[in-house]
Amino acid sequence: MKQLHYSIQIFLQKLRQSRMYTLLILETYILYIYVQPVIKFSQDVKYPSTPWLLPFLFSNIYFIFLFMLGVVYMFSDVPFMQHYYMYQIVRIGRKRWAIGQIVSIIFQSLFLMFFHLSVSILWIIRHCEWKLEWGKLLHTVALTNASAHYGFLFEVPYSAIQKYSPQELTILTLFIGTFVIAFTGVFMFAICLILNRYWAIAAAVAMISMVYLVHNANPAMIQKISAFAPVSWIQTTNIGTKMYNYYTRPSLTYIVCALCIGILIFSILIIWRVNNVEFLFSKED
Repeated sequence: MKQLHYSIQIFLQKLRQSRMYTLLILETYILYIYVQPVIKFSQDVKYPSTPWLLPFLFSNIYFIFLFMLGVVYMFSDVPFMQHYYMYQIVRIGRKRWAIGQIVSIIFQSLFLMFFHLSVSILWIIRHCEWKLEWGKLLHTVALTNASAHYGFLFEVPYSAIQKYSPQELTILTLFIGTFVIAFTGVFMFAICLILNRYWAIAAAVAMISMVYLVHNANPAMIQKISAFAPVSWIQTTNIGTKMYNYYTRPSLTYIVCALCIGILIFSILIIWRVNNVEFLFSKED
């Protein structure tokens, strides 16, 4: 319980950083841009949308890229050795401090996903109907060219609507998104401890950029390439779907196992490295 309490303290501390405020403002504006065509379409057809937009926002690779750049920015203060942590490390020890940082990364990841869900709903709340189904508007977008006519920046694949209920796809997106963000955070933390912060940021951006490689790959190769591109897994509308008779993403079992094992491996590496690295504290936020 003491470890959990300490991790929550770190998480709350990071929520109060100017870095987090800046990120949330930028993400709110990006969400407004992406949701605006839905509002316009709803006003013209005089029919409300349901609140289940989040999974479809992540169907757009440019949204994913901007979102994940925000994630890199959120974790760009790795290895979390700001001056105010020095006294905590002396008091509680290196191992407990490292575990606290790792758990805080998971809390931050969960928070960011729920923030996007909440803001995407808030932007359309005046044009929203509260149903536990996809609703007439999203079905219309999936089956017609309305998305092209109104300049939608994301797709509403009919295959996803057929395969999943709104609650299933939203929960799956929150779950996979949280783990992809957490994987990115511990990956950057580990790389920073082994090399330095600049290598960590560069490696994370390179990993994010693989979403473009997956998007432009030959249909026969997409599943194989995406197996090594964790960021592409956040496109949950593509999980279990086919393109020209080829699956476009690895199985859900593979995705969950790969993310869990990856987070575990990098966490062990972080704890081992923290016990052997010389700490150089900074005064930045």
